[in-house]
Amino acid sequence: MTKTATHNVLLAPEQYETLAQMASQEGRSISDLAQEMVRLGLETREKQKQHNLEILDRLTQRRIKYHRQHGMYPGDLVAEVRAEREKQIDKVMRGEP
Repeated sequence: MTKTATHNVLLAPEQYETLAQMASQEGRSISDLAQEMVRLGLETREKQKQHNLEILDRLTQRRIKYHRQHGMYPGDLVAEVRAEREKQIDKVMRGEP
């Protein structure tokens, strides 16, 4: 691994102690172990991002498929639910079951 620059990273004391113990057990430097963990963390985040994008793509494809098969709902679902809820609240306020 080529080192191009030196930077400082602040860790919580318990994180530093854990890294120090792990590095000692593995016969490695704290810096080497920390670099590996950051690299693995970044790779994991990138994989998760790609996974999430794949899921969104599949959901989009399903939405398009269902739209083609069934068309679009002609009403305003949110407004309809609100109106129904207001009716329920009015009934309760009037003491109706």
